[in-house]
Amino acid sequence: MGRSEGRAGCATVLGTLVVVGAVIVGAVAASPQMDLADLWEATVVDPHDGEAGSGGEGYSFMITSSSGSPVTWGCDARIEIEVNPEGAPRGYAEPLTSAVARVNEASGFTFEVTGETTDRDFDDRHRRTVLLGWADEEEVPGLEGTVAGLGGSTYLTGPGGGGRAVGGSVVVDTDDGGWLGFGGIDLEVLLVHELLHVLGLGHTEDTTQLMAAENSGQSELGEGDLAGLAALREAACS
Repeated sequence: MGRSEGRAGCATVLGTLVVVGAVIVGAVAASPQMDLADLWEATVVDPHDGEAGSGGEGYSFMITSSSGSPVTWGCDARIEIEVNPEGAPRGYAEPLTSAVARVNEASGFTFEVTGETTDRDFDDRHRRTVLLGWADEEEVPGLEGTVAGLGGSTYLTGPGGGGRAVGGSVVVDTDDGGWLGFGGIDLEVLLVHELLHVLGLGHTEDTTQLMAAENSGQSELGEGDLAGLAALREAACS
């Protein structure tokens, strides 16, 4: 999630947030526990908008398999979130708890905040938990400019065409200080958006959806967002 350039001499337009999702790059690995293939390799997709032409009305996917199905987490996965609180705004725990509850209820997947960590390796999330933290563009270059947050997963795909998310991260920019109430779009909304990237939703051109690339005030999940989550769930559990 990010910031737009100013108008009428202002440095920023607080009511408009540009949202960016990132797919974290994994590594080649043998993974018999995945039940897909013996040889796995990381797949890199566009870090902003997901896979062109994927999804349906009002939603898109970060990545799809060779059959066209979205790649996401396992049906019964317990997706653990570890929080590095360095640089976090005061009171971040409450909006994080609310965001996780909203995403779990809407998606059918299970995120769980398991505690705090000193880990700051936002890139190498191969077969690990989801790391959530705060950083600036010097530490995470993807936060440069108007970007206020990044979210995504490490996807491993096999030669048989299947795949699965195995780790991820969410990073919130610290440059503008506290994000609570930023331009009327609070931290909870930002985290919901980024966690949906972690599950596998990309951006949509439908500006009425929470997964639109630019947020102009929407705070609730739209019909397209919900349809995309239902498709992810079906793919995970089929």
